[in-house]
Amino acid sequence: MIAQGRWHATTYALSLKDSSLSVAINRDDIVACDLAGRLYSVFHDGRHQRRSLNGAVLQKWASPMGTPSPGTLPVGTTTERQRRWLTDAEAAEVIDYAAAQFQQLHTALRSPAWEWVTPLDRSAALDELLSVIERAAHFNNIAARSDAARCAEVYQPIGILPPDQYLALVLQATTGCSFNTCTFCDLYQQPFRVKSPDEFRQHIRQVHDYLGASLLLRQRAIFLGAANALAIPMPRLRALFEIIHETCHSEPRRSEESHAGQEEIPRRGAARNDTPPVYAFLDAFTGTRKSVEDYRALAELGLKRVYIGLESGHDPLLEFVRKPGHAGDAIETVQTIKAAGINVGLIVMIGLGGDRFAAGHVADTIVVLNQMPLGKGDLIYFSDLVEEPGTPYPTLAQQHDIHALGAEGRSGQRAALRAGLHAHGVKVSNYDVREFVY
Repeated sequence: MIAQGRWHATTYALSLKDSSLSVAINRDDIVACDLAGRLYSVFHDGRHQRRSLNGAVLQKWASPMGTPSPGTLPVGTTTERQRRWLTDAEAAEVIDYAAAQFQQLHTALRSPAWEWVTPLDRSAALDELLSVIERAAHFNNIAARSDAARCAEVYQPIGILPPDQYLALVLQATTGCSFNTCTFCDLYQQPFRVKSPDEFRQHIRQVHDYLGASLLLRQRAIFLGAANALAIPMPRLRALFEIIHETCHSEPRRSEESHAGQEEIPRRGAARNDTPPVYAFLDAFTGTRKSVEDYRALAELGLKRVYIGLESGHDPLLEFVRKPGHAGDAIETVQTIKAAGINVGLIVMIGLGGDRFAAGHVADTIVVLNQMPLGKGDLIYFSDLVEEPGTPYPTLAQQHDIHALGAEGRSGQRAALRAGLHAHGVKVSNYDVREFVY
């Protein structure tokens, strides 16, 4: 449903979808929430804020890159994306601002002075719209803090997801990472542990109870967490997939969406095809321990794509950063997974190893990627190295006199990797881990 209206000097453009509501205010600001009223994003004063379920708020904006030479593009045309996490006080201000906008809209819609520019087709749509807006109006900073505390009771910290899975429903079959030796990673600090079937079933129940109507925003896919969930031995892993089929089924979309010719999500039931597809991470070394038959069984249970942190095809660099396994393991794992009819997503780290490993990193990674049977449905992500304070990598680099690549060097690596790829139909894109918000 899309409609426009005016109230005094304020113009609103409202878009109520099957899983979210966004409101543009005087074409300057935009506030958006899911159908439970949880704030999702705010565009205000030229900056975009995204709220995570854990309460953190990421702010992004574009700033001019230098001063152009005469005759070139004007200042501000060439921009660079900036980002930072807001302080608690700043986040509270953003959240309260959005709640106030929803409250004002709720008041406006009930006012005799409200004037529809593009009217709603039926009163039921207005009732639904008012219900969502009312919930969003109550989602102020106090409510948001309580919501974040409840999230912490349901989820262990969610380290990272692939960009195409940022809106997946995360179900944590494990905590931590089964290796946790990579010198550049600080995402999984807790010990690795696999939940029992009863624990996993209870976790899913808690996730559903916590999210409520927010599930509609996240039900198109399930991401099986955490860092290396597919490393679970096959008998235990199969049992966890069966639990997903018992407990996770898509809710029906709003009927007006199907009238527009869009696909309608099936209703809750026990059929396997009623369960959203499953995605997960896997390290290449552990991936060799499962057979084609194992992966085929997982495909029948709904596994759609496996994401592998290749990082590099250069074995000396993998050894330097203490990444488990070798490039040959990644080739074998991908060949086995693809033979089972499952797609893969490969993550290559740009700038890893700095100037010392740059040449070998690019050359060997191209060789490794071209030995993999990649095609339509597969993804390759280029993710810039982010040197996190407190991880071993910055110290190791300094000890070995390794200098980080600048923007030009990283851009050159991405261009060289793209140019060297032979696979057809593979989607290649950038992956900035600093912009992950769940």
